[in-house]
Amino acid sequence: MAMLEVNHLTTEFTTENGIVRAVRDVSLHVEKGEVLGIVGESGSGKSQTMFSVMGLLAQNGKITNGSIQIDGEEISPAVITEKKEYEAKMDRIRGNDMAMIFQDPMTSLNPTMKVGKQIMESIILHNKVSKSEAREQAIELLRKVNIPNPEDRLNQYPYEFSGGMRQRVVIAIALACNPKLMIADEPTTALDVTIQAQIMKLLKEIQQKNNTAVVLITHDLGVVAGMAEYITVMYAGCIVEQGTVEEIFASPCHPYTHALLKAVPNMENENKSELQIIPGTPPDLVMPPKGCGFASRCKYCMGICKEKAPDFTQVSESHKAACWLHHPMAKKVLGVEEIKEVFQDE
Repeated sequence: MAMLEVNHLTTEFTTENGIVRAVRDVSLHVEKGEVLGIVGESGSGKSQTMFSVMGLLAQNGKITNGSIQIDGEEISPAVITEKKEYEAKMDRIRGNDMAMIFQDPMTSLNPTMKVGKQIMESIILHNKVSKSEAREQAIELLRKVNIPNPEDRLNQYPYEFSGGMRQRVVIAIALACNPKLMIADEPTTALDVTIQAQIMKLLKEIQQKNNTAVVLITHDLGVVAGMAEYITVMYAGCIVEQGTVEEIFASPCHPYTHALLKAVPNMENENKSELQIIPGTPPDLVMPPKGCGFASRCKYCMGICKEKAPDFTQVSESHKAACWLHHPMAKKVLGVEEIKEVFQDE
């Protein structure tokens, strides 16, 4: 049984310009102790997919379809239609069975409350322990995330911590109830490279020690390569490719994935100043295209790409991509047996 199982998830937001279809028919799963990386440009639906899982959508957001299961337990409001039942279930599961690390610790921590009290709040809420017991657990959590002098720092405010230390506090709060699933949303965005490496090392150590399932949301492919086992690539609210880290990096099977990898700086290139970009802009999700969302930016675009969304092609047991280039007729026109041959020629 998967720790997280998402099937055909659709999330929409009501705006002045119309309904934004931010997450469109997304299906994914994460096994116990597994690390899944979700990558894609800003606005691709990465964070909103996981906010949907956590039940943390903005007031104008709504899950309109799909199933979400945590360790076999259904938590999707599209399935649990009784609001009180859904809220009671999420109050029990959120923070206890699953927790989230947000990308900006300064906005996720209360600036007017000492960090010790913020950690203790979660412990007391879910574990029903005394304040003294919660304090001891909070000190131990700060020690676990390598914050020196935890007894003293417990009584300090967020502004007294550096950016890296604040992120460690956020991780400590997420670990307060030893969750089975931890979602990290761009956990290193506002940090310098050295601190980024320290935070990722810490997350990896925690994941391995506790056998925690982790979903890592990022636009940094280097971060994913160093921590994740599987990758899901999202574009315009949809999943376009899924596979192991090795499969995605060595043999990308969707033009968007290939373009993302080509846009990463490569110090081995002779011309180090030249970076490849992806031309164009993502589609307007108020009126999403009826065909492939990447068609308008894809150099391999065919007529059918704009008319009909492609189904997934199973490239291997763990690797699949949604692209018309995998259709036998496309391969015949291009004169290749496998689509990866087209990318390798570039």
